[in-house]
This record gives sequence, structure tokens and C-alpha cells, in this order.
Amino acid sequence: MFVHLVTPPEWRRITGEAPPPSPVDRAAYPRAGRPWYDSYDADAEDLAPTPTLEAVEPVGEWLGDDLEPWRAPSADQVTPLKDAPGKPVADGDW
Repeated sequence: MFVHLVTPPEWRRITGEAPPPSPVDRAAYPRAGRPWYDSYDADAEDLAPTPTLEAVEPVGEWLGDDLEPWRAPSADQVTPLKDAPGKPVADGDW
């Protein structure tokens, strides 16, 4: 099985169809015994960050620019799973 998680705009681009509605809405939370907070509403404003989260920096700012392209790991860096290898999984054509 190969699963892709996509946003509604990506769904429309991939399938050419309108995305299906979300199964989770305001009424689903109380039915499941969970609270619904106003901040979940689509028209809600962003919440102000806590001081701790406000201090978080983007990775690039403290790690620096990595201009080296990604390289596949060498065979000695890979630990095989206990099961025999299966068929390779390939990305689908969109």
C-alpha cells in the first residue's frame, strides 16, 4: 500500500476533482466526548505564541545553509529489517 497525504489544493491538482469534505467538524468533537475550542474554527485568528515558542528559530538560522545535495546512505550505514527484503516501492504517476 502506498499512501499520499495531500492538501485540498493538491487533491484538486492531482485528481482534477473537488476534494472530499472532512469527516471531522465542529459536531464530531462533542459526539466523541471531546471539547471544541473556538481556535479550531476556520475563521479563527492565530493564537499568540508562548514565550518559549516565540524563541524558537527556524532550523536554517541556527544550523546554517546546507548547500550540499542529499546523498543516499552507503550500504554500511543501513541496518536491514529482520524480514527478507520485499519488492521496492515506487512513486506513482500523477
